[in-house]
Amino acid sequence: MNPAFLFASDAETYGDGRRSLALRCRAGELIRVRSGVYLQADTWQQMTSWEQSRARILAAAGQGTGERTLIQQSAAVFWGLPVIGTAQEVMLLAVHPTHGRRRGGIRWSERRLLEPPAELAGVTLTSRAQTALDMAAYLDFERAVPAMDRVLLSDPVRLQPAMRKSKLLELSEALPSRARRMRAQRVIDFADSRAESPGESYSRAVLHRRGFPAPELQHEFVTPAGRFRTDFYWKEQALVGEFDGAVKYGGTGAVLPPSWDTLTQEKRREDAIRSTGVGFVRWGWRDIGRPADHPDGLVQRLIHAGLPRTRPTR
Repeated sequence: MNPAFLFASDAETYGDGRRSLALRCRAGELIRVRSGVYLQADTWQQMTSWEQSRARILAAAGQGTGERTLIQQSAAVFWGLPVIGTAQEVMLLAVHPTHGRRRGGIRWSERRLLEPPAELAGVTLTSRAQTALDMAAYLDFERAVPAMDRVLLSDPVRLQPAMRKSKLLELSEALPSRARRMRAQRVIDFADSRAESPGESYSRAVLHRRGFPAPELQHEFVTPAGRFRTDFYWKEQALVGEFDGAVKYGGTGAVLPPSWDTLTQEKRREDAIRSTGVGFVRWGWRDIGRPADHPDGLVQRLIHAGLPRTRPTR
């Protein structure tokens, strides 16, 4: 369900004017989502960070005149595709002469439509396939892979079927330049539906760019304590890699530490896997973002664990 926004333009026509909204905002009753758009403060505070991001995009889509079509990361939020990093601007499909224009946190960009736009949650946006392909064609490889991994799976919530790579490759042929086609096709070729989280997808892309050998995904270990699957496994080096996404989020989107039970269960799981004679390396978002020579970064952790770099870095 979309939030009930209060628009300053409506206040001028039907309410007490913009000044009343500003006063209610200062009193803590309202939150200004973006210029001219407000929301009840208690509603905003109960939202997760993802829901707040979605609300900001909705607010921008609901302003102005004429149809506004969400593209790329802004469309991805509504399709439930992973968006890595904070999208500072709401991205809209440009119509002449708005290409390249930026104003009020909105960016209009030209995109060649590969499929007709879709309607979802009351907004117009590029299709699920096009959204993933545009991310692959215009974003860094690492930021594009999580979304492409996800479209290879069905989405029962939004009633979207799994995309086939052959169909994605076919659609990518209509991208506007050879360079964009090649970028997108590299991401499609690399995508893997076995990835179970955006962190795993992003990690796998970073490992590839850093020249490490390709891991086996979701390898199952049989131990006296039970069967356990791992994010990454390098058989030749007898090494397990795990992206540590064991965090919870509070009502405001703040990161909360995992519970004691979660930590205890994860420790037992790791000990059981280690008992099979393999090494174990963990990392999180902070480790991935550190420079390659940082002693606590992902690259150095893997090198110290005995994983070689078999290809030049890209």
